[in-house]
Amino acid sequence: MSTAPPPPRMNDDLGRAHYQAAVGSAIVAGVFTLVVCGFLAAAHIRTQRLDFQNSEDLTALRAGIVKASDAGEITKLKEELRARDLQMRAEYFHRQAFSRSGGYLIGAGALIFVIAAARAAACRKRLPMPAVDSQAARRAVRMIGLARVSVIALGVALGGSGLLLGVLASRSPTDEAAAPSPAGTQPQPFPDPTGGGTETPGTAPAMVGEPPSPAEIAKQWPRFRGPGGNGVSAYTNVPATWNAKTGENILWQTPVPMPGENSPVVWGNRLFLTGADEKNRVVYCFDTATGKLLWQQPVVTPQDATAQPPDKLDDTGFAAPTAATDGRYVAAIFVNGDLAVFTVDGRPVWAKHLGPFMNTYGYSSSLNIYRNTVIVLLDEGKPAKTKSRITAFDLATGKTVWQTARPVPASWATPALFSTDKGDQVVAAGNPWVIAYDPAGGKELWRANCLDGDVAPSPVYGGGLVFACQDGAKLSAIRTDGTGDVTKTAVLWGAEDGLPDIVSPLTDGKLIWIVTTAGMITCYNVKDGTKAYEKELEEEVNASPSLVGDKIFVFAAKKGAGDEKTTVLHLVGAGPQFKELGKAELNETVHASPAFLDGRIYIRGVKTLFTIGKK
Repeated sequence: MSTAPPPPRMNDDLGRAHYQAAVGSAIVAGVFTLVVCGFLAAAHIRTQRLDFQNSEDLTALRAGIVKASDAGEITKLKEELRARDLQMRAEYFHRQAFSRSGGYLIGAGALIFVIAAARAAACRKRLPMPAVDSQAARRAVRMIGLARVSVIALGVALGGSGLLLGVLASRSPTDEAAAPSPAGTQPQPFPDPTGGGTETPGTAPAMVGEPPSPAEIAKQWPRFRGPGGNGVSAYTNVPATWNAKTGENILWQTPVPMPGENSPVVWGNRLFLTGADEKNRVVYCFDTATGKLLWQQPVVTPQDATAQPPDKLDDTGFAAPTAATDGRYVAAIFVNGDLAVFTVDGRPVWAKHLGPFMNTYGYSSSLNIYRNTVIVLLDEGKPAKTKSRITAFDLATGKTVWQTARPVPASWATPALFSTDKGDQVVAAGNPWVIAYDPAGGKELWRANCLDGDVAPSPVYGGGLVFACQDGAKLSAIRTDGTGDVTKTAVLWGAEDGLPDIVSPLTDGKLIWIVTTAGMITCYNVKDGTKAYEKELEEEVNASPSLVGDKIFVFAAKKGAGDEKTTVLHLVGAGPQFKELGKAELNETVHASPAFLDGRIYIRGVKTLFTIGKK
């Protein structure tokens, strides 16, 4: 006995159940996905409004620590800074977790929507089912019920996920920060507010002692061209003669492992240099008594691993900028943008990658250390599109203390750092502006429009005036007590003869000397800018001149090709008439500016580090 087939309506109901379940699932998943997108969009807007990475109060706290002199006040400010920094980190990781969770839920909702929509389309096109028995009819009824339950369950699950996401969005980030991290996990990189490099959160290292006093700094050679960057020695007992053949007054000489155009910096019994090639960057520390290499540390940043080789000239090399030290730390920067700080005994403190730089000839601005910060001039770009800025980083942590944009293209000069009756100033030269900043907070103090072209000579300070120059522009004398644009009010005079393209000027406050690469020395009177004399040497000059007592040291290389050229020291009297007092020679080219200390001259040749002194 055969069983009669079920009526066609039962087949239609079964197909309709599948179709309705698929459509319901697609609607629930689509609505859920849109709701989560709304949550994430709202959270993104809130984050932009908060702008926690560029917190003004955090910047103010850092600047306050730099300015503070009382130990109790410094401790209090540091505690406030740590608390605020922890809050910022917690906020950052909270936003990350929220975004990740939202992303996963959007992905899940979108996937369910696509599958359900495809299923609904397939059910809609399906032909009437063939006849089935009564058991199939009963299964169809059950399927209709299950489809409805499935849609309801999916809605509840996705709704619960959305509710959880909403709770996560409203949750306090300090709750998340208070939770202990899983054992063995590493914190994620915390973005630098300036966009330059990344830092790993964790317990910040303690500052190594207090910053040295101005009197201590004046006795050392802590940066390019010594204290203030003027090339003026605090000592007069420096030997003015030596004999490379007999070894007279050459205390020691030692090879430098890697090439570099940077100058030696010295603090106490430690001398620091850097060297680099296309793949390696190294900081060296030598014993000033013996020339022994005390330590060498590589500089490695993850961001540089995939970076393109930097633009540079062969004459600039990969290690042109001079390091800086304050007797506690030594900071070094390289042409590719790697910036690193070590303690003077060689312990790494931090490193970050600031490059690559839009700088045709290769980055070469040297560093300044001011109190507990390292000041970095980052001039790059073209006149029509500059990316320049001057930045102060905390020596102990690498955090950005302040940063100020600069309206100049790429330059190669090193800022001057000095004290005036109105306070400390750091002055940087670019095209066309010479600009002074407060080194404690980065505020612009004054600016003068007086330069042009590719600015390489560094400004100097003496007699209450800043002197800036560049071939194709002028040598300008600028008062430092103005505010705003002082082009018409504080530029006392300008001179146009003998302008240098590389070598930085030298002044004793009464006279100023400028030297061209071709070897022309020109002397001007500081008071009115009148020319005192000019004299052409027979050699090329790349090292900036230095003043030791009443003598000017000019290191020049005999004109010719190759690294085996002889360097000649011209000893010139520091007066208004040219007077050569003597000569000495080294059988190696010298491009770097020497360091002058108590009874010693430290000279970096292209391959060798020399120390001149009485035996």
